[in-house]
Amino acid sequence: MKELFEISGLNIYMQIVVTIISITVHLYLTRNKRRIESTTEIIAIYTIGLSGWFGMISGIMGHIIYADQVAQSIGWPINSGFQMELAFAAFGIGLIGFMGFWIRSFWLPYIITRSTFLWGAGITHILHMIENQNFSPSNTGIVVYWDFILPIILIALYLKVANERKQSGI
Repeated sequence: MKELFEISGLNIYMQIVVTIISITVHLYLTRNKRRIESTTEIIAIYTIGLSGWFGMISGIMGHIIYADQVAQSIGWPINSGFQMELAFAAFGIGLIGFMGFWIRSFWLPYIITRSTFLWGAGITHILHMIENQNFSPSNTGIVVYWDFILPIILIALYLKVANERKQSGI
């Protein structure tokens, strides 16, 4: 299991792959059927729901169960109580997104909260690189990029779905 923590951003890569596969399977299985949701809305459902799910799982797995390994991969001190606090924050934020599979009114609160959390994390990673020369594997690369990219994707999908619904009178 330790080797998995040597792959920086593994949870991000898994999230991207699972989301793409889920969307593709859904669209394939409903290709000849009349759908209630637009293609954009289906993409949004899976992107929001699965990013919430992965946020919950990586929060608990990464900051409670494997807290020391994750802390080392980020360049943080081990045996710190902040890890458990971070895990529960990530779990709570992720739960709102996961519930977005069924409750569309959770989308906007999730996007605002997750975007704030990720942009704050991204800025923190960058500051640690500049101020502390912390170039640990999970403090750089895909982890930092994803901190800024995922919120942009979530916001763009939300706006696109809202625009489609407005134009169709829903």
